[in-house]
Amino acid sequence: MKRVTGLQQKLLYIAPFPPLALFKIWAAPGRTPESLLIAAGLMLVYCIVVLTVSFILDKPTYFDWAVAAYFAIAACLLYTMPEKVGPFLREYAITGIFLTLFAVAFLPPLFRLDPFTYHYAKKTAPKEFWDHPIFININSIMTYAWAGIFAICIAFSLYPSLYTRALIPIALILGIGIPFNMRFPDYYLKRIGLPSRKELRVNADEDNTHK
Repeated sequence: MKRVTGLQQKLLYIAPFPPLALFKIWAAPGRTPESLLIAAGLMLVYCIVVLTVSFILDKPTYFDWAVAAYFAIAACLLYTMPEKVGPFLREYAITGIFLTLFAVAFLPPLFRLDPFTYHYAKKTAPKEFWDHPIFININSIMTYAWAGIFAICIAFSLYPSLYTRALIPIALILGIGIPFNMRFPDYYLKRIGLPSRKELRVNADEDNTHK
């Protein structure tokens, strides 16, 4: 496996989300089912490319798989039931997007799979900590916090308004979710009397150097 640079890693993290935004913009009133099918098909092709690149450089995330599944299902339904699915997607495409994100956060632990945050946390945490109960607890709390945020976004998206379908969800994700991700691990570690993540990484590197 090739070593992934910092820029490549950031691009891989961001990659699954642009097609969701583009499809929501495209799924506007007046769009025909045929145009929605073409858009969903193009987004699916993009997702397949992202999955391929992720396999080559690193490892696909749950988001990579989930977004690809969203467009695969949307394309299949638009092809088989265009007159029923087209109006639904024009009205509730954003709800389907938030439902997909909620599923990524909420479902894996129910099936004894790693929380989606593991993929990101393991990039910065020393390997010897990955199976530690504290590492597991932190990621479990963060995962369900994100599931709660996406659930709130689903509820707001059911009401047709720019505020409820765009501004409020964006504010929740950027104003609460991302800051929570950045600060909660160190807060949790401090509460139980442990060093910060940076200090733990430094200590782990020093231990490996002395071995």
